[in-house]
Amino acid sequence: TLPRRHSEFPFALDCSSDVAKQAGTAFKHSLTGGMYLNGSLTDDRYDPTMGYDAHLVGEVAGPPGDAGFWKLKGGGAFHFPLELLQMMTLGIESNDDTEEEETASVMGLTLHSSVNFGIARPLTFNGLCSNLGGIPLSDRFYSGGPGQLRGFLPAGIGPRATKGGSSTPGGDSLGGDMFYTSTLAASIPFPSYFETLRQNGGRLFGFANAGTCVSVDPSVGFGSLSACSRIMNSSRIAVGGGVSMGTPMGRFELTYAVPMRYGPKDARKHVQMGFGFSFG
Repeated sequence: TLPRRHSEFPFALDCSSDVAKQAGTAFKHSLTGGMYLNGSLTDDRYDPTMGYDAHLVGEVAGPPGDAGFWKLKGGGAFHFPLELLQMMTLGIESNDDTEEEETASVMGLTLHSSVNFGIARPLTFNGLCSNLGGIPLSDRFYSGGPGQLRGFLPAGIGPRATKGGSSTPGGDSLGGDMFYTSTLAASIPFPSYFETLRQNGGRLFGFANAGTCVSVDPSVGFGSLSACSRIMNSSRIAVGGGVSMGTPMGRFELTYAVPMRYGPKDARKHVQMGFGFSFG
């Protein structure tokens, strides 16, 4: 962990004591395994309009490293074109003029949904791991940003330090051991008079996303009533719209979001530009 230096006093740290405690070198020994569909079951890996995608990754860290924990992270997305639903309802072979007009009314309109989650728990291996005061900051979950939780900065929500980190909006983010994000969206191709953008797969979309990032006491299970209540009460919500385009290198999006539910120390952001490898 490398703490941030103060902008005016180079020999002082501009971070919370929680971050300063983990400054320095730590050794991690872990095994990681996972499964990725990588968009193989969608019509377009980077800007899909039909199909589904999923991933699941697990990690266990332990001796001879300093950190001990297990972590599970996964998610999935589903994309469904309304044109397909209407064709199934009306019949693909139908030649009725009225039905053709109705089909054209939803031409290109696609519904999208996605859910991502992560759970982590510390392990001591009977004292063989120092555990660094819990799961290291670098291995905790952070939530927010384009393609994940629009309307908030990266690491913009979740547990934060009470002091220090004056140069960071809301204070130093300390990460959590559980997070989730979910998105519901609808998209359409660019209108025909934006021919270049339309031919290159540009789309207009509106969305609503929700998510949270929390720390739960290791002695309390995630399925307990108190943990579930904390997860629901800490959930953030934002709505908005934007444009997206799939490129050979990844998915580009430009969005404008309005946070509808947020905390006093959350780092919010209305206009965001993102580049990634999947719909979030």
